[in-house]
Amino acid sequence: MIKIQDAVDGVISAMRLRGCSEYTLKENRWSVYTHIIRYHFDNGTDVCSDDLLEEICQKQKKRYQQSEISRKYYRSFITAVFRIRSYVNTGEVDFSIIKDTKTYKPDAEYQKLVDFALKETGVSKDQQYKLSIVMRQFFCYYEKRHESIAEISDRDFIEFIPVVAKKNPHNMNCVLRSLRYLIRYLNEHRLAKINVDLKVFNPKAPPHQLIVPFTQDDISAMLSVIDNNSQTPKRDAAIILLAFNSGLRCADIRNLQLHNIDWKKEELRIVQKKTGTSLSAPLNGKTLNAIATYILEERPKSEDSNVFLRAQPPYVAIKSTSSFDYMVDKYCRLASINKIKYRSFHSLRRAFGTELAVAEVPITSISQMLGHRNMGADIAYLSFNNTQTLLCASDFSDVPITKGVYAICNCSSLEKGGEQK
Repeated sequence: MIKIQDAVDGVISAMRLRGCSEYTLKENRWSVYTHIIRYHFDNGTDVCSDDLLEEICQKQKKRYQQSEISRKYYRSFITAVFRIRSYVNTGEVDFSIIKDTKTYKPDAEYQKLVDFALKETGVSKDQQYKLSIVMRQFFCYYEKRHESIAEISDRDFIEFIPVVAKKNPHNMNCVLRSLRYLIRYLNEHRLAKINVDLKVFNPKAPPHQLIVPFTQDDISAMLSVIDNNSQTPKRDAAIILLAFNSGLRCADIRNLQLHNIDWKKEELRIVQKKTGTSLSAPLNGKTLNAIATYILEERPKSEDSNVFLRAQPPYVAIKSTSSFDYMVDKYCRLASINKIKYRSFHSLRRAFGTELAVAEVPITSISQMLGHRNMGADIAYLSFNNTQTLLCASDFSDVPITKGVYAICNCSSLEKGGEQK
């Protein structure tokens, strides 16, 4: 019989040998494994129990089904229990539960070509991942048609495009970009001679989907349920108010530093993560007070200079966007706000832009306040300004027709300033 504490220590040690960072180990221990140990103690034992491990999984499953926790957090318990069981039964940790979730998996020969082609693109890791999906999909398609790379031709690329367009109609620009990188690699390394010019393909941009933004009533409803349903109510309220009243992106809120806030001038100054450009955003008193209340009353003591920190040790910046999305989904559910597809934490930013448009703020100013590079992304906000858009639908009954076959009779007198009889 092995003690649960020893089993957890064995799993953590195996994860360290596998190359997990100390941050990941600390996060896993505090957020998952500590709960498993405490559950054993609460049930009057310090010995690892298979029945208690199963109970933990069932409890977390129920919490997930009731939308109390995210799927990611639920899966972390399933993974932890699986590893503990394998360590107790064999003395070694089985990591096989970690699966390769890639949909497209070409043969090793083609996967090497993908890896080499991506290396020569010179783009970021995130961009390489997006490009790799298309390249892997192409080679999965290709290996069903041919036996070796020597048979590749223009026709393979031309006939692949309508196939991929059916599964990925809204991102064809990325598809064509990925194929151009692949063709360039094959030609430069003389693995093929591809002459097709992908510029002849002009993908049609998908219609801009308008997602109904949050209203001020929605925000008030969310804020009203936070106090009784959160371990960190002041932090969550400050984050929601900051997003709604400043329009900051999630990444910029997560990376917000204490020195970014100018309390005297009531504004914050940051360098946006997405664009790398500077942004100054005014903050109203309610938002500033919410942030100050969190910092003074709830924020844990930490050497980390980020404003918003995790609720559990280690007290560092919040790393994941998914936790923000889950936060909004949770409070919307508790406040009985209708769930609308695609509406997430980012919709708070859209709500800010919409509020500005409804207030008839010029689109140039909206673009600047949101930190956009061009105004094209802001046109959608004008669609929610019903007062202004209704004017565009007015008829022309009050506009006299003075020329042509439909001209009003005796309109010549109108042109001369006379009255119509």
